[in-house]
Amino acid sequence: MSTHSVKAKRRHPDTEREHYEVAHMTFELSKKDHTFALIAGEALTATDRKPLFSGIITEHMAEELEVVAWRIRQFKLLQEGKANEKAEKQNEVS
Repeated sequence: MSTHSVKAKRRHPDTEREHYEVAHMTFELSKKDHTFALIAGEALTATDRKPLFSGIITEHMAEELEVVAWRIRQFKLLQEGKANEKAEKQNEVS
């Protein structure tokens, strides 16, 4: 049984749940049953804060998330590189 549903949180309020904000999402981790939930991070009402998805933390999940984090870093570096190129071109024109 998941510890992330609204009912489970009411029934077991003392269950330790860790929260990690990532942009517009919240990852909620439960040490009790080794599960996670993905929650809309900027939900306006409490009813919208229910998990969008929950599941068991798998053996390779950490490595898979590291690949996603690495790729996001690449996108950020590409974006910064394009911004620098644009600024340099504007300086040349000035």
